[in-house]
Amino acid sequence: MISQDFLKTIATERGLSKSELEVLSLAMEGHGTAAIASHLQISGDAVRKRLSEVYQKFKIPGRGPVKLTKLQQILVNRYQEYLQQQKDTPNRPPVSQSPPTSPQPQNRRDWGEAPDVSVFYGRGDELKTLERWIIQEGCRLVALLGMSGIGKTALSVKLAKQLQDKFQVVRWRSLRQAPSVSDLLAALIQDLSQQPETVIPKTPDQRISWLIDYFRQHRCLVILDGVESILQSGELAGIYRESYEGYGDFFRRLGQEPHQSCVLITSQEKLNEISLLEGETSPVRSSKLEGLGEAARFILKEKGLSGEKKWQPLIQGYRGNPFMLKLVATTIKEVFDGDVTDFLSTTLFTHDISDFIEEILDRLSELEERVLVYLAHQKEPISFKALQQQFSDTSPQEVIRALGSLSQRSLVEKSEGRFILPPAVREVTLQLMTPLEE
Repeated sequence: MISQDFLKTIATERGLSKSELEVLSLAMEGHGTAAIASHLQISGDAVRKRLSEVYQKFKIPGRGPVKLTKLQQILVNRYQEYLQQQKDTPNRPPVSQSPPTSPQPQNRRDWGEAPDVSVFYGRGDELKTLERWIIQEGCRLVALLGMSGIGKTALSVKLAKQLQDKFQVVRWRSLRQAPSVSDLLAALIQDLSQQPETVIPKTPDQRISWLIDYFRQHRCLVILDGVESILQSGELAGIYRESYEGYGDFFRRLGQEPHQSCVLITSQEKLNEISLLEGETSPVRSSKLEGLGEAARFILKEKGLSGEKKWQPLIQGYRGNPFMLKLVATTIKEVFDGDVTDFLSTTLFTHDISDFIEEILDRLSELEERVLVYLAHQKEPISFKALQQQFSDTSPQEVIRALGSLSQRSLVEKSEGRFILPPAVREVTLQLMTPLEE
């Protein structure tokens, strides 16, 4: 994670204003336009304008997500150079590269940038299942999966808080700045060793071995949030970005090699290692989160909305996604004085919702986009056979893979063996993507 002090220094060098620095900081944490707008209580257009100014001051060409990726890479590289300069001090005393065996760590908690979950709705069944997997069944690797905004991060924190007394060490870490696997492992080793002059093993494989040895000696719960940040956009779900393939070895060994700890990851996309290793009696499990259902009413109530008889259609339209409901509730409060009935008589979707879903659609492969556009034009669910007939230039296996990837991203729903898009996804797809030729 890039420190705020470092970002402030860079901002001063480039002449960024305070408001531009605020947007930059949130963007570097992996937040999209809609999330930044909600956090700063400004419009999505204002966020885009501030980011545009930042790109100009960093002299970054291009458009959209490409510019943000370039900016992130520039800052990550500068920060790594800065950290290396800090480490290059002479006459460092040699220290054992093996995990410390004593004293036993007790009640060491580090929540990093984990969000506050003092206000938390529903998920009782999910919490019970995850606790059973981790505590009673000794799962070593658990994945929380689901669409952006569905509540994976909040659930991971709530679960860790609930289970913290069962572990000697608890660590919550974000991957939203996409650290290399080597850097992540080094940071975890430095943190867990509790020795200021720890000598970090040289290779990623050695570092993984160090951590697994430590996990055997000490009972640890480590949460890695936002794993989709190390996955490739423009490809099917679950494919690592170039030079990030080492994470696959890390997760595979965590699941295969025996230890008494648990690493829990959150991701919008399912990793191949999870798919291959998971099972009902395996120490590797995954859970795909759905919407909040009736518990979503508490969000609308907290936002002070009226027209309660129409809350269910609103919740259903957004499939109980907590973040999308918070976004639309803010608009309803500001524009319709909180009356859901008046809002639904006008529209179901807002510009902020379009921004939010567009960021998810930006990750799709070309074939996924084609399938999504076709499904968006269908008023009724269609069968796979009917879908395949529309893509006769593509093998059935490729269409199956594309549907599976879209399902992972929670962009396609299945009903009685037929496929259809959720209302919000359908609406935004029709707005943003090229319409079918007549």
